[in-house]
Order: sequence, then C-alpha cells, then structure tokens
Amino acid sequence: MSKKLSFGKFRALQRASTPDGFFNILAIDHQDALRRAMNPQFPDRVSPADLTGFKLQTVAALIDNVSGVLLDPVYGVFQAIVGQILETKGLLVELEKADYQLNPMPLDVEIDPDWNVAKIKQINADGVKLFFYYNPHQADHAARQEATIRQIAAECSRLEIPLYAEPIIYQADGLPAKDSRWPVVEAARRIGQYDVDVLKLEFPVDVNRETDPAIWLEACEAVTRESPVPWVLLSAGVAFDVFAQQLEIACKGGASGFIVGRALWGEAALLPDDEERLQWLRVTGRRRLARLNAVTRAYGTPWYTCYATSRPVVSTDTFRVYPHMEAGDA
Repeated sequence: MSKKLSFGKFRALQRASTPDGFFNILAIDHQDALRRAMNPQFPDRVSPADLTGFKLQTVAALIDNVSGVLLDPVYGVFQAIVGQILETKGLLVELEKADYQLNPMPLDVEIDPDWNVAKIKQINADGVKLFFYYNPHQADHAARQEATIRQIAAECSRLEIPLYAEPIIYQADGLPAKDSRWPVVEAARRIGQYDVDVLKLEFPVDVNRETDPAIWLEACEAVTRESPVPWVLLSAGVAFDVFAQQLEIACKGGASGFIVGRALWGEAALLPDDEERLQWLRVTGRRRLARLNAVTRAYGTPWYTCYATSRPVVSTDTFRVYPHMEAGDA
C-alpha cells in the first residue's frame, strides 16, 4: 500500500489517533438508530433532548479512553463543542443524511443540502465520515455511489480534511450480504482508490455462516492486501464480546483500530435513569474500551505504515511551496 498525504490531512489523522498510530474511536453519530436503542417499543417518544443528553453523557464519560469521537451535526457535534467535552480528542463528523436504511434498497447516498464538507472543516473537525450502501456486484448502483465518493473525496482533498469512507454491503441478486467471495474485500479495493483516507469496514465474513477463525483471518488479510489505505473495524451493533473477538482477528489481519458504537454503549441506552446510566458508562463502558484499546495496541497496524511517507520530510523552504505539494515532497 502506498499513498501520500497533504500536511493538513496528516495532522488531522494524528489528532484522531493515538500517539502510536491507532484509531480508538467512539461512534455516537446515530439518530433514528439511537431512538430505537433507547426505546425499542416506542422510538418516536425519544425526544431531541433525550438524544442529545445521551450523546453528551456518553462522550463525557468515555472521552478519556478514546482517541476520537464520531458525532452527527443534528444532535451531537455543535452541542458537544459548546459543552466543552471534546477536549483535545479527534473529532469526526457525519456527512450523509442518517438512518435512511429503512427505505427500500438499493439507496443512493444522500447529503443534506444544508450540510457539506466545507462546514465540517470550518468547525475544525479532523475528519469527514461518509456512510453509503454498496455492492460491487451491482454495477449501475455501484457506479453512482462511486461518482459521489469521487466528488466528496475531491472536496476533502481541496480542504485538506481526511475522508473516512464507510461502504456497507447490502444484499443483492439473491446472494447473502457477505458471501464466500468477501464483497467487503472488493469494496475496500474499489473505494480505496478514490482518494479516501481511511476505510470504516464491516467484518468481512459472516461469522454465523463461517465459523473457522482461520478463514476470518484470511479475509481480513485480504482486506489489508487489497486496500490502498488504512482500515478500521465498525461494530455493526453486534454484541460486545463478538466485536472484541472480531477486532482481534481484524487487527491481526492488518486493521488499524476501531470505530465502535452500539456494541460499546447499547445497553446503557436502555437505562432510563441518568445516574444508573452514568455509572454503567464509567464502569462497564470504560472497561470495554480498555479491552478494545489493548487488543488494538497488541495486534493492530499503525495507520501511517500504509503511506509512502510516514512522517513528512520538511525543509526551511516548505512554507514557500505549501500547500502546492504533498507530504514528503519537500
């Protein structure tokens, strides 16, 4: 794998990762999915204040144990900035319109006309997250999604902010979402070529169908081999112990960390009492993060090893030519 970064992107990736180059990121950019997590029977009864309150409480309780936080622009990021709970941690911000997965598939990625990469950059965020449905075997739909990715990636490069691309494989042509051909691997290869900076990926094997851990490792190694950029594992709402096991295999296979959501804090969302919830986050939530961090540190691959220049080479003339250069070109 070989890719160069602008200085702005390099610095932003540093801010969102640990000093040794791992992404240990808390994801709480959920909207309708969080409503369902907080009140499975009556999600419509969860108010905007409830959503924001849970997000801020979770971030505040877990911020010391992560390298960064992923938030949404509606109920999270601006409230967290004003609440001064992000401290010096990295900040990733959701770009796409959220929670449209309940509509018929396949769906084209959709961006709110009032939200864009420039606004994310303007609040000094460290990354743009783009979730989109994708199946490399569905040529027409894949081409439309790829066209959008190229446009957004170009804007991120112009503004020097990393793009974290999240292709979610959907079922098509009667095939399981993750069949034996590992479409996650092909998605990593194809999406990784469009000047994205980090891939946020599902575990590439359906562990309910394939139970051999050796095959799991083979698939994760294939992702690393085919992706031109670093990749991190998303949790997809699986049980925490399952995610921890998947993370260990993914890191042994070349992943650079995790972006974890419901697998981490899902049980806390069901607790109606603020004090009980806060206690759960401070004890169980932090313990879970400590475990994930230890796994990443023990087995992961630092993100900067995926780039041709792990540290920008500079000279006393760098300021004269920047930004019309790439890291390492001085």
